[in-house]
Amino acid sequence: MDVRTVEKLIVPIKGYNALKRRMLAKELERFARSLEWIAPTPGGSLLDLGSSGELAPAYRKLLGFEKISCLDLVSEPGRQRLVHTDGSIFEFDAHRLGLDREPYPFPDECFDQVVAMEVIEHLGVDPMFMLAEANRVLKPGGELLLTTPNITSLASVYLQLWSRHPAVGRQAYGPGTTDRHNREYTPDEIETLLAAAGFEVGRLDTFDCSPPEASVRRVGRLLSVLSLVKPQIDCRLRGRVIRCASRKVGGIVERFPEVIYPRYADYDYAAYDRDLTKRFGGRRYWQSNVTDTEEVTACTENRPKTECVST
Repeated sequence: MDVRTVEKLIVPIKGYNALKRRMLAKELERFARSLEWIAPTPGGSLLDLGSSGELAPAYRKLLGFEKISCLDLVSEPGRQRLVHTDGSIFEFDAHRLGLDREPYPFPDECFDQVVAMEVIEHLGVDPMFMLAEANRVLKPGGELLLTTPNITSLASVYLQLWSRHPAVGRQAYGPGTTDRHNREYTPDEIETLLAAAGFEVGRLDTFDCSPPEASVRRVGRLLSVLSLVKPQIDCRLRGRVIRCASRKVGGIVERFPEVIYPRYADYDYAAYDRDLTKRFGGRRYWQSNVTDTEEVTACTENRPKTECVST
């Protein structure tokens, strides 16, 4: 998708200040590449997670979506409208909530497309909650587009070689939990999480929004040489942004995949997920040794953790 086309749609919105326009302009390459992997759906419905609606004009004008909803922690809730400088009006619904802990205010199977651009790395409570809710609200066969920084990019490897933190979001603290990157992921981890959430990955790649610096390119050449000695060293998928398009093929397979949720002998995720489980009709979406409903209930009532684990 042409970057200039996207820029003309999303930057010239009345009311945006200079800072907002500069922030959007910095992300145009990523926006354009992400939009390329969303199938045009005339008259369709789209849910944009972690967004304040900046891409609503592109979703409407370029991809044909009519019903657009956005969820994040800072938006003014309610029906919103963006007025373009050419007079065009783009409306969408905004909702304010925590993406990884608050149930989404939508019925089951009501969206054709869910978008989660650069949001999963900000979730510090329960990232699979977002994917579980995305599965719930998507129609059968609905699509999920996810992008996130790649912790195994050449740029990250370069930083490690110089004894620096490899994450893109290297600051540890911010005004709020979601104002920082709580965890960055590898391409394999993203594929694993999506499979656990009931999605089939159709396409996954990585890219750089701008050409890598010479020092980063040299790291790529170093990895190529090392791979001749150790074929297990993978030189693929080393761009800074992971881009993944997947399709809903069923219900949640594993609510708490071990790749990001550790297994502790004195803690059971079944209790943690009890309320969400009720919303899915009482089905269990985790591998748990707790089988009695009363035991699960007891775990949420401040009883000692050791009482909540079957022996």
